[in-house]
Amino acid sequence: MSGRATWNELLLVDERPWAAYAACRTVDSDLFFPSSDAEARHALRICATCPVVEECLDYALMARERYGIWGGTTERERRRLLRRSA
Repeated sequence: MSGRATWNELLLVDERPWAAYAACRTVDSDLFFPSSDAEARHALRICATCPVVEECLDYALMARERYGIWGGTTERERRRLLRRSA
């Protein structure tokens, strides 16, 4: 990868084939690591249109992704989901 990688490029490096269909595939990955609630809302709106949002969330929960927006959830929302499933 040269220059700034897109979200999809980062995901494909890890061989997640569903990422090729992700709504975020052409978006700068920085958007999905927000520093404010307003930035998070923008990323979540993209997730709301994503055809592979469930696969993304499944991955994030399985991998225990601690940071960023994954599968239409914030860090806090994923922590709650993990506590409920424990």
